[in-house]
Amino acid sequence: MVGESALEFTITAVNPLDHETDIKQLFVTHERADFPSFFDRAYPAGVRAGGVSWIGRNRAGQVVMHVACFPQRFRFGEREVVGGLMINALVARPYRSFFPAHAMIRRAKRDTKARGDIDFIYTDPNEQAKAVMDMCGFARVGTLTRYVLPVGDRRRLVDGAIRLFHLGVRAVTGSPGGAPLVGHLAAEFAPAPLEAPSGDSPRLRPYHSSARYAMRMEGYPAASDWWLTLPRNGDASASAAGLLVRGPNPAGVADLEAVHRDPGLPLAGLIRGLVAWLRTRGCTRLQVWTVAESQFAAELRHAGFVPREGAASIVATALTATGEAVLRSVHLWEITSLDCDR
Repeated sequence: MVGESALEFTITAVNPLDHETDIKQLFVTHERADFPSFFDRAYPAGVRAGGVSWIGRNRAGQVVMHVACFPQRFRFGEREVVGGLMINALVARPYRSFFPAHAMIRRAKRDTKARGDIDFIYTDPNEQAKAVMDMCGFARVGTLTRYVLPVGDRRRLVDGAIRLFHLGVRAVTGSPGGAPLVGHLAAEFAPAPLEAPSGDSPRLRPYHSSARYAMRMEGYPAASDWWLTLPRNGDASASAAGLLVRGPNPAGVADLEAVHRDPGLPLAGLIRGLVAWLRTRGCTRLQVWTVAESQFAAELRHAGFVPREGAASIVATALTATGEAVLRSVHLWEITSLDCDR
């Protein structure tokens, strides 16, 4: 039992599936009406992968706090590493002071370290949660930033300017035309060959199973979800790259959700091929989230993407020596919002 005057509560590590009703009720009560559908598609797979929740109950037995941590596999150079993505932290309004949230995050960190199979914990919290996590030993390691690339426009003059912009980018990068990508409806495509990062690279690259896409993308595979692949050495049965795109939506905006590619394959060429494909579908803008301080973000900027508003801090804490190496190397992270709580 942890107490602060009348605000007494008990924090317990649980299988969230066993407390589904109470956890959902906490979020719905606090204006998160979208949470139950997210729970239904994300938590069963998260628990199968080793995910855990921590809940805080008040003296009346009501769930008044929650946070979860789901393991995420990465390849970091030649090493296999596991990050713990902390998600869905919420404290009921009467308990929204520093002490209850601090107690919950500190307990989650201690339990995660004790299990011994996770190298670091990371998340992209709001500013209020970040202040608490700073006091629990988390440190800011980077900035999760939205990057946007103009693709086309229904207005002829504006579209002409966008074409010139891409010609200028191509001249600056000094590389040939776009990669010959092949489009596949996600509902008809098996991404299993792209699950593991390919080749040798020093970068931190995620493993993505089909369950990961369904967890993070509502309705996947939807009619607007497409895989664009680049055959390896002309072999259509093997892909040197795979890009997962959702959209464009009615406003003409498409989201680049995941990038899988062989090491050394220039991102700029893939993006040019993607832009050519998206233009045929009426796309006006392509956007992607990644770590602004990373080499991957630098490649995006080199390909013409520009940062926009809405950046969020990525905070993390190392639990092992390998985790410390990962956090010292944020410039090598190659992740998207698919790998974050965004």
